[in-house]
Amino acid sequence: MKKIKNLVVLLVFVVILSSCSKESEPYAFEKVENNKFEHLHGLGYINGGPEIVISTHEGLYEYDKDEWKEATSEKNDYMGFQAIRDGFFSSGHPEPKSAYKNPFGLIKSTDRGASFDKLAFYGEIDFHYLAAGYDSNAIYVINEMPMKEMADGLHYTLDEGATWEKAAMNEFNSEYISNLAAHPSKKEMIAIGSKDGIFISRDFGENFSLFNDATIVLYATLTETGGYYSSYENETVQLKSFTFDDEQEIAIQLPDDTMNPIVFIAVNPEDEKEIVIATHTNDIYLTKDKGLNWNELSVNGELVK
Repeated sequence: MKKIKNLVVLLVFVVILSSCSKESEPYAFEKVENNKFEHLHGLGYINGGPEIVISTHEGLYEYDKDEWKEATSEKNDYMGFQAIRDGFFSSGHPEPKSAYKNPFGLIKSTDRGASFDKLAFYGEIDFHYLAAGYDSNAIYVINEMPMKEMADGLHYTLDEGATWEKAAMNEFNSEYISNLAAHPSKKEMIAIGSKDGIFISRDFGENFSLFNDATIVLYATLTETGGYYSSYENETVQLKSFTFDDEQEIAIQLPDDTMNPIVFIAVNPEDEKEIVIATHTNDIYLTKDKGLNWNELSVNGELVK
């Protein structure tokens, strides 16, 4: 009987050690275990790149050197995912059985998703519309969950959520918003994609003017000198670049003339010729020569090996 008891104690001890070892396993991007994702919430070059990171309903994936890797833990649902020079901002929801509160409010990670700081409205708000300056860290959100501390509408913070200002959005008159896009370095500059074109503000969202009248802009992103946007008109998908100075627009050659509408665009901060796009059916494409050639990285949410 004594030997049996000792054996039970030994087994319990082994289980505890095994559990501790598993929990202490370092966070990393390793071999993909689940190569199919259902919902894409954003993409970009976090921590300065050069890797491309996508945010899904089941956590983060990384594309580097012609292969995909998957985050080994922190399988959180990062809504409003925004890549920045020193990490990423996000909102969203924790993974099942997590100790984190739901929703996240505004969070920031500087260690590629291993951990994050709870900046504002933790456990209170889920921001679906969120933009952040890649180098300025200016943050813009549209709050769809009005509360005492934050009314509905467009707000911005220049100190990572410590204080907030409400923007009037004067002259913005579209009923449909696709996304918010913050200028990489100019804190005061923000663009909004809409069904009536791209609206741009140069005074923290107080006043907007219509930059173009493209029909059904599905996504817009800003660079230092201009930006890119996708649109859908007469069953035709378009991807265009534009500049602020002369408002010139140039069509970018797409990988497929009959491709699905583009709902996410990211540009390598170190090389504007490198662009990654994603469609509403979770197809992901990468070009390193501004559209002359494209590589298919995902088909209907299935990662290409």
